[in-house]
Amino acid sequence: MIDNLGFHTDNDLHTELTDLDRRISNLAAQIDGGYFHSPEAEWNTWAHYQNLTAARPELAAKVTEADADTDRLLNAIRTVGDTTLGFIAYVVYGPRVLPVPALHEVRLIERDGGYTVPGTVRRRVPADQVAEVERELLTQVAAPNGHARLWGRTVRAYRTQVTAY
Repeated sequence: MIDNLGFHTDNDLHTELTDLDRRISNLAAQIDGGYFHSPEAEWNTWAHYQNLTAARPELAAKVTEADADTDRLLNAIRTVGDTTLGFIAYVVYGPRVLPVPALHEVRLIERDGGYTVPGTVRRRVPADQVAEVERELLTQVAAPNGHARLWGRTVRAYRTQVTAY
């Protein structure tokens, strides 16, 4: 249910991690069997196995972070007393009704199309650091090799969007 509030609506991280573990396990079994039709097939299988194994810690960290966010909000909603009413209050009034300080998501958006600039979403930002993160994102987009330069724009073509959760 918290998923609908924007934590990981694009994908289910737990399913992705389970799928990644299954693929790693299948490749390990194939490597252990050792029946390859050519040395190239064996090398390709090993390379694929190593790539997936290297990607697993990053995905596991994302799962842990998403679970921590969900647990933080669920615990805050439960302290309200009634879980259903706490959730409804959170949806209607936002994080200010919960007994935990709000964290923020800060993202850089193009003014004309509403497009989020890749690599500019910062999550778990405390309220006292929001302005600093906004300045960092605007500086990053205006850098010599930044998004604005690549697309022939200026910093004024961008804005930040801050969402409390």
